[in-house]
Amino acid sequence: MSRFLPLVIFVIWLSSPALPAADGIGPWMGCAIFLGFHFGVIAVLAVWSRHVARWAHLSHIQRRLRTFNAVIYASRIMIPLWLAAGVFALGWKALICGALDRTVVGRWGLDSPGLVLGCLPSFLAWMGLWWAQFPADRALREQNILIQLNENLPLQPPPSFRSYFFVNLRLQLLFTIAPAMLLLVLHDGLSLILPPIFHRIPILANRQDVGEALITLPALAVFLVFSPEILRRVLQTEPMPDCPLRRRLVETARRHGVGIRGVLLWKTQNQMGNAAVMGFISRFRYVLLSDLLLETMHDEQIEAIFAHEIGHVTHRHLPWLIAAMATMMLMMAGPGQMLADALGSGHGGHAWLAESVQMALTLAAALGLFALVFGFVSRKFERQADVFAARSIQGESQGDTTLNIEGPVPFSLDGVPLDHVGRHGAAVFCSALERVAAVNNIPIAARSWCHGSIAKRIRFLEFLSRDSRRTADFDRFMRRLYLTLLISLLAFGAWTMLAAKDWMN
Repeated sequence: MSRFLPLVIFVIWLSSPALPAADGIGPWMGCAIFLGFHFGVIAVLAVWSRHVARWAHLSHIQRRLRTFNAVIYASRIMIPLWLAAGVFALGWKALICGALDRTVVGRWGLDSPGLVLGCLPSFLAWMGLWWAQFPADRALREQNILIQLNENLPLQPPPSFRSYFFVNLRLQLLFTIAPAMLLLVLHDGLSLILPPIFHRIPILANRQDVGEALITLPALAVFLVFSPEILRRVLQTEPMPDCPLRRRLVETARRHGVGIRGVLLWKTQNQMGNAAVMGFISRFRYVLLSDLLLETMHDEQIEAIFAHEIGHVTHRHLPWLIAAMATMMLMMAGPGQMLADALGSGHGGHAWLAESVQMALTLAAALGLFALVFGFVSRKFERQADVFAARSIQGESQGDTTLNIEGPVPFSLDGVPLDHVGRHGAAVFCSALERVAAVNNIPIAARSWCHGSIAKRIRFLEFLSRDSRRTADFDRFMRRLYLTLLISLLAFGAWTMLAAKDWMN
């Protein structure tokens, strides 16, 4: 979830009004409170981290580290929440926007300058948490050297702070911020170029909503197509050297009908064992395998992780995630707006709630809806990619090079479907998940908002492997989920269009 929190910071800033500070709080006092809270949290956590590292030799250090890391995680969640408090109660956005309005840049009506200045303290606080966390994280890595020896893994010495900082900068901030900034800069550029052209076209001259759509949609299209080219440079990648393993991975993608431009070596200074796929179209689609993953896993496990990433593409999870986000936006614009209007109109013309409170509640509801729905859908997609990987491994082990998932199910001589999650496929992929947990120092039962815990994913695959009919049941569930997303998208889209038509009339 932490990788999405920088986007939440952007959303809070862009969707909030420039409200003055609460009564009794001047602009500069609000600024001091807003910035001082960040300094205070970082200072407290830095002292705590060094205390944990100092007593790392004690037997109960793992419990102390888990508690400390839980507080660090909560502090990351607090950063966007404190930005919301700064905007709605401390006048932070009003201060920034007022300062920009007195400059030439502010008069252009662009979003990106205010966004950068307004969100900068939040991102600096995020970086400050790395500095605070580093001593405790280093102590944890030193403790895990014994685990690496027991697991017969290559020994990885703890990184320097410089290496630790820049790897986290790439993975936690730039991974999310760089594409988002590309989208905003494109939108701002088109906002300067296209409106004068629209004014000369009669049908567009008085339709601000249509003009905004004609600006946003091209920017979004460019973003979706070309953002992988930015990310592959932000994440410091290079083409994976030609070797038998790479050729097998490319053949796996070809066999499943997935077009990729290349397999990339993801250089993390051996600090993270992970894989990813990015790219909306095959011309700009890459599969990333990190250096630590390639160094610590067997070839069969690497092929299983690669098949998992291919499963995301085969099942079109990225378009469906975009559809889920569009559904939530339309839900807030349709029934959500209707509820907001009801809260804003009371007896005798008096609103039930103050305008600033209404806006804060609407924003909180939107973010809560996103966390609930997006997290649920994302976890189900991860399960489906796990199932795809286990099926792929099972099919290869049985000589099935034309794995058929959507069409008629092929049967072996004993009547078992070849495309179910078999014991061999589940065992290989589960061993890969366990290795991911070991090399990344992740407790196997640790929860993940987007992925679910590794323990639950392992239990689910083992559950499917014990009965071939359970895989078919899971397939039916996923088809119902896709149908629900499609119906919801169409229904809330129609609701929003009808509401907009009534508003214009």
